[in-house]
Amino acid sequence: MQQLTNQQRLKPWMGFVLFAVTVAFLFFIGSAMQTVWGVAGLVATEAGFLIIAIAYALIFRIPLKEMFPIKKFTFKDFFGAAFLVGGGVSFGMISILIVGMLYPASLNGSDVKAFEMLYGEGAGFIFMMFAISLMPAICEEAIQRGAIIANFRTIKKDWVIVLIMGLFFGLFHLSALRFINTAIMGACLSYIVVKKNNILLSAIMHFSVNFLSSSYSWFVSVILNGSGNRNLSEQVAQLTPEAMKSALPSYLFMGLAAPFFIVLGLMLLNPVKHKKIRFLFAGIVTAIMFVSGVAIAATSLNTQTVVKTNMSYTIDIENSDSSPVEFNIADEGSYSVAVVIMNVPAESQYSVRIEKANGKVVSNGMFTSSAFKTYTKQIGLEPGDYRLYIVNGFGTKGEKPAVSVQINKI
Repeated sequence: MQQLTNQQRLKPWMGFVLFAVTVAFLFFIGSAMQTVWGVAGLVATEAGFLIIAIAYALIFRIPLKEMFPIKKFTFKDFFGAAFLVGGGVSFGMISILIVGMLYPASLNGSDVKAFEMLYGEGAGFIFMMFAISLMPAICEEAIQRGAIIANFRTIKKDWVIVLIMGLFFGLFHLSALRFINTAIMGACLSYIVVKKNNILLSAIMHFSVNFLSSSYSWFVSVILNGSGNRNLSEQVAQLTPEAMKSALPSYLFMGLAAPFFIVLGLMLLNPVKHKKIRFLFAGIVTAIMFVSGVAIAATSLNTQTVVKTNMSYTIDIENSDSSPVEFNIADEGSYSVAVVIMNVPAESQYSVRIEKANGKVVSNGMFTSSAFKTYTKQIGLEPGDYRLYIVNGFGTKGEKPAVSVQINKI
């Protein structure tokens, strides 16, 4: 990677320190501003990243035009970057479904709260695109692909730089659900800067990805809010491991071209180092994706849904039971239980109890402590009639939970 005029002032370990400072700012200051100011707090947070990046360059006397290199680029570079990032986005979406399916606790993280904060305020489209698309494309690129990556320019192995920056970008988003997704994106954007030394090109790609995803989310939120779905709860309540598994085959099939996009992007961005065997590897990965998609789809077809229902109610008495969700088990076996509660404060305590018709309790457990509460468990059930209750805990009087219940035979 091209080195800076005063590169000797920067050491790789300083990149780790700067990254730690950036995450600390996001966690302690940025999060507070977003909690208090909402979308405006997000803009302030992004501006903070830019200030940190510029201050870092000034402190170590690195020319701004070198730390934040902006150059003209060719059509080949542009399409190379687009193919690379497009393939990365596809793999990133697949990773979200896999993580949500295998690690249900990741569905309870800050992503849902952030989604409701961003799209539940009813902010205008232009301001939302400024806050979610343009500001991150400028400010996050300045701190990540500008100031932080500058410390690693002396590393001779480019793939090491790309790997470090990818991991940094994944950790930077503070999300277990999207860690792999954002790490892939960070690696793709960093590869562009490593090979082309042009932060403008990575910023354009960053903006494009954010703009397309946030535009879709904004229009969906407008439709849902207009239909009376408070806080998008009906949409978010579908985020269950079972839903992730059901959607995974479709995303695998839609992403079959992603390996070839990535290889094509690498070829256009760095033709000198390109090897034709990469296309063979891409074909192998595509074949694995196709076979996996068929296998998962076949498994999903064999899954028997016992219960799938939504309900909403007002709590008049705390430490009480909801109306029961009644269901019948015809065959003895293993069953997956997924229950989601929305529209309640994060600190509210709820639990699930499943009992047989004779009152014998077969399963109980607490929901996660967040505004998006989930309960997932795999249990063995015998044939017979059952009832599932939501137990409204201490301090829940007056709340109006929206509940989604799904039970599948595995």
